[in-house]
Amino acid sequence: MEQIFQILGFFLIVLTLLMQWEIYVNRVILLFSISSFIVALFLVLLGTSKPGEGTLLFVLAGLTVFTRGLIIPIIMNRALHSLYKKPWRVREDKPAMGVGGSILVSLALILGGYFIYQNSLYEVLKIKSGSVPFALFLQASLLIISRKNAYIQMMGFLVMENAVVMLSGWVFSGLPFIVEAGAILDLLGLVVVSSLIIRVREGAIMQEGDIYEKELRG
Repeated sequence: MEQIFQILGFFLIVLTLLMQWEIYVNRVILLFSISSFIVALFLVLLGTSKPGEGTLLFVLAGLTVFTRGLIIPIIMNRALHSLYKKPWRVREDKPAMGVGGSILVSLALILGGYFIYQNSLYEVLKIKSGSVPFALFLQASLLIISRKNAYIQMMGFLVMENAVVMLSGWVFSGLPFIVEAGAILDLLGLVVVSSLIIRVREGAIMQEGDIYEKELRG
């Protein structure tokens, strides 16, 4: 089972790296949705390896698929289609770092996540792939800091949520509050997404108003 966890962790890190290098918003949303399904699969497999704690992990996996795998990506894609005439062309215009720089920083953050895990929870969990949530959290922080597009920054925040859910599945899988914590994270994600859409919509309306005013002035 540990080897399967390592493979899933590898795919999650690769998907987050692709999100870091991708500039088109709709593709970043798709990559996040795929990563959420992988996190849910991880929780299901973890639940099968812990018979006494499986039910809570299965519920958490269901919340992950429903909210972060389906609902949030659908809401954000619909928002793109309602706000832009060509939603597939919405992109990050000027990333703070180039591809080469982002590769180096991302690799450094992966190593940093491994170092943090080895010096904190490894003695408790004894799981080699336990460093994955730490690496994802650091990479998500980079995604938020290095991008200016609000949608992509939002994806970074949601990747952080996935990292927290993974770590909770390992550390707190036997505690009932893990499901409540997952539900709270999902609700928080929905609230932040709604706030983001409202802010972007208001900005688009103000921009259209400024253009109309300039046309009247001639």
